[in-house]
Amino acid sequence: MKLLLDTANVGLIEKYNDIYDIAGVTSNPTILAREGGAFRAQLLAIREIIGSKELHVQVVANTYEDMLHEAEFILKKFGAESYVKVPVNEVGIQLMKNLKLSGYNVTATAVYTVEQAILAASIGADYIAPYFNRMVKLGMDAAQNIRNIKSIYQQHNLKTQILAASFQSIEQITEAILAGADAVTASPELYTAMLSNPHVDEAIEKFAKDWQSAYGYHKIFEL
Repeated sequence: MKLLLDTANVGLIEKYNDIYDIAGVTSNPTILAREGGAFRAQLLAIREIIGSKELHVQVVANTYEDMLHEAEFILKKFGAESYVKVPVNEVGIQLMKNLKLSGYNVTATAVYTVEQAILAASIGADYIAPYFNRMVKLGMDAAQNIRNIKSIYQQHNLKTQILAASFQSIEQITEAILAGADAVTASPELYTAMLSNPHVDEAIEKFAKDWQSAYGYHKIFEL
């Protein structure tokens, strides 16, 4: 199971890359626009922080030719470890097929249906990114969709991994992993929330009081 950061905030990436065993960073046009920085400089700063870890960058053009040029730019500027994110529509499938033939890493994004996942895997996409919370908002059973996709991939020995995305709560992250997601990408705030528990805080406080009653405020290395 892999954990990725779904943000383009350089400060947060630096912080959470130090705390957790992050496999990489995902971005999209909305996330990058939110930070308001220069596109190339922003992604180069992220690459410097994460080193050779995965960096997922989405194309924004509409035509095959322009999307291809953007994909070439992404690989050239941000390194061979970069993953070109491509929405799963017909032109996207065509682009991803040819990118894979040329040796690119590809993430099929904006996945809402099992059918999209089948087509993306058929051309060898490295990842598919099902949008969990967006499916929920549409009244779809997001967890069941992931289970169905996982079942098909296993039945046919397909190597495409499920990178679940678009989360609004830690419960949704857990649901996606239980359903069979190979990886999840979420905001740093959600990872922090996964460790927020008043019972844990209470236990830590009790340990501290018991220690102080026996050893005062000395640290272990001082005794």
